[in-house]
Amino acid sequence: MNAEKRKETYSLHSLLGFLAMGKTGANPPVSAVLTDTEGNILASAHTQTFGKNHAERELYSRYPNTQTKDLKENGNPGSDDLNQSGKPNEVLSFEEILSVTLEPCTHFGKTPPCRNLVIERKPKEIKLGWKDPNPQVDSGDWEIYKKAGISVALDPMLAKVSFPYLQGFLTRIQTGRPWVWIKSATSVEGNFASQDKKKERVSSSEVDLSLQLLRAKVDAVAVGPGTVISDSPSLHFRISEEMILSHKPGSRITELEPFFEAGSGLISSILQYAKDTTEIHQLDESLYQPYRVFCLDPNHLPTNEFFRKQRELTEIMGEKKCIFFILNQEEPKPIDIVLEAEIQSLSRFEAIDIYEDDGGKFLEILGDLGINTLLCEAGNFFPSFLSEELTEVDRILEIRNENKSLPDGIPFVFQNELLISEYQVGSNRIFIRKPQVRST
Repeated sequence: MNAEKRKETYSLHSLLGFLAMGKTGANPPVSAVLTDTEGNILASAHTQTFGKNHAERELYSRYPNTQTKDLKENGNPGSDDLNQSGKPNEVLSFEEILSVTLEPCTHFGKTPPCRNLVIERKPKEIKLGWKDPNPQVDSGDWEIYKKAGISVALDPMLAKVSFPYLQGFLTRIQTGRPWVWIKSATSVEGNFASQDKKKERVSSSEVDLSLQLLRAKVDAVAVGPGTVISDSPSLHFRISEEMILSHKPGSRITELEPFFEAGSGLISSILQYAKDTTEIHQLDESLYQPYRVFCLDPNHLPTNEFFRKQRELTEIMGEKKCIFFILNQEEPKPIDIVLEAEIQSLSRFEAIDIYEDDGGKFLEILGDLGINTLLCEAGNFFPSFLSEELTEVDRILEIRNENKSLPDGIPFVFQNELLISEYQVGSNRIFIRKPQVRST
C-alpha cells in the first residue's frame, strides 16, 4: 500500500471517529475500514448508537459475504463469480486488510463478540489502533487470530488519528471517571464576567457552530449553581442558520505539539470538519444530545423559566436527559416536594446530594452512568470544585474574544496553565491548556 492510500485510510478513520463520537453512549466511538492489499477502500463504518452494531459488525453488514473465499479455497467458481465470457471475475478480492481503531470485543453484551465475526470473515491482516482496557475484553489475546491465519499488529498512526475520539472511553474504563474539559469564554483581558456578573455575551458568534459541535462530541455538559440562576441555560446541542452564516474557519497557530495529544486533536477535528459535517449533525441532532448536568444551590433554586426550558427540551427529544446534583453546605434536608416533582419530570435519576469537597464523587457518579467525556461550562464554580480532581489528560479550553473588553472583570483562573495548542477563529483565540495537577 503506497503512502497516498495509507493517508486516505487514516483520513477516513478520523472522519468516521468524529462522526461516531457523541452518539455511541458508553460505548467507544470506534471506526473500521476494509481495504484490499493495494489500499483500495472496500467498506467502512463506525460504531452505531448505544445498543446497536459495533464498528466491525456494521462494516461487514455493508460488505456482502461473497463466495470469493470458496473460489480461492476450492478452485471451483460459482455462477456469481463468472463474467460474461465464462471466466472468473478478476475484480473479486481474496485478501483484505481490516483496520480498526480499537481491538474487536470478545464478550457478549448487547451484541455478540466482534472477534468471532472477524474470524469468520477472515481478513488477511488486522491493523489495530488501541488495545481495549475494558476488563470484559480479552485484550491482547490474539493467538486465536493467528491460528485462523490472520496477522495482527498495532498501528501507531491509527492510534494517533483515533485518540481524540477514544480518550474519553479509555479514561473512564481506566479511572472510573470521565475525561474532563473545563471551558470558559473570556474577554481580551482574560476575564469571564464583569464584577457585577451581569449576563452578557463574551465569545463572538464566529465560534458558535464550533462550540455547538463540541457539545455534540461530549456525553454530558455541566454548569454550576451560579450559571443556573443567572442564565437559565438549556445546554442542549443545536445548530441554527445564524450559526452557519456566522461561522468562521479556524487555523492552528502552534507549530509543534505532542504526537499523542487528544485535546488538540479533538479541537482540530471540530475546526476541520465543522462546515462539511453540519448537515449530518443536523439530521442526527437527536442522537448527538449530551446529558445536561445541573449543580443546584438548595438556598437559591432555579427560576420557573429554567424548568420551563428543560420541560420543553424533554418533550421535544422524548427523553429525560437531565442529571441534578444538590450542592449542600450542611446536612442535607429533605428535598422540597415541588422541586422533587420538577426533577422527576426531567431526569431518570433522583437528585444527588453532594458537598463542596465532593468533586471526586461527582466525577465517579458520572463515570458510573457511562459518561465518557464531560464538558464543564465554567464560571468560577468548576475551577474550584474540581481543582483537586483534574489530571494531566484533562483539558482547559479558553475562548478569548479579542474584540470584547471586560476591564476589572473576574479573571478565568486557568488562563495561565501550560499551553498545549492555540488557534485563531475570526476574532477569537482558542487556547488548549493542561491543568496543573495539584499534589495531594
